[in-house]
Amino acid sequence: MDAEVTATDSAEPSRSASAVKWTSIALFLVLAFGISWSIFIGLRVLGVPFGIRTPIGMFGPAIAAVLVRIIQREGFADAGLRLTAPGRPGAWRMYLAAYLIMSLLIALGIGFALLTGVQHWAFSENLHALGRLIAHTLTKQGQSLPAGYSADQLALINIITQIALAFTLGILINMIFTFGEEFGWRGYLLPRLAPLGGISAAIITGVIWGLWHAPVIVLDGYNYPGHPWAGVGVMVIFTVALGMIFAWLRFRSGSVWPSVMGHAALNAQAGFGFLLLSPADSLVRAPIGLVGLVPMIAFAIWLAATGRLKADL
Repeated sequence: MDAEVTATDSAEPSRSASAVKWTSIALFLVLAFGISWSIFIGLRVLGVPFGIRTPIGMFGPAIAAVLVRIIQREGFADAGLRLTAPGRPGAWRMYLAAYLIMSLLIALGIGFALLTGVQHWAFSENLHALGRLIAHTLTKQGQSLPAGYSADQLALINIITQIALAFTLGILINMIFTFGEEFGWRGYLLPRLAPLGGISAAIITGVIWGLWHAPVIVLDGYNYPGHPWAGVGVMVIFTVALGMIFAWLRFRSGSVWPSVMGHAALNAQAGFGFLLLSPADSLVRAPIGLVGLVPMIAFAIWLAATGRLKADL
């Protein structure tokens, strides 16, 4: 059965390339990049902190998608705003998949970094470093450690709290901002490219998504500090693999919300590598350097090879 589905998917590009709305796609890209890059760069020039301007810029793709749908009179029927599309048995499982798969892939990426020796287990060292930072911060503020607690104990409480939030409230909060990206990439661009076939649509969307991050990588060192241009390349590899996974969630559920959740889970939990592992070059470290990405890339290839990226919207 899988072989038959794969063959069908591989035939999709030649079957439906003429159905792609290239004018709408071009308009969407001009708006998405124009809005976000104006925010990323313009607010940087004005001195707005990275942690404020970046979340604002994340809404560029969503704003672009809304504008194009209105300008081109395309409506919102295929935007994926329903929790699941009708007639898709098991679509609700995609929410569970979105919640769990990112955690699993991050864990596997950490494990692969340990296995290859790129990084080593450094939880104790990181705990002590955080404890020293907490003690220094309190001293600087003229305060002392709470009675009965050491700096390391406060650091451990802090880490446990971060982990708990990363699996709960952190995901919900992040979904506000990841919707800004996903409603554009998986809610608009992916469906418009779907006539090319699910695999091609996912890969092209992933490349564009990665390049969209260029200003914050080149100017701010986002994710890959010290590697402004190579970082963009690794980011594209990352977003292609991740985009194939999110495309699977989108195709299987008929909804944009599982990819919104998966994106939020990744953003909330990506810092686990910093908590658990030793420092390493940003291009290779877990979870989003080249070594840490190996499990994600392998999963994306498996999805494509087994016919699970058949465009069905």
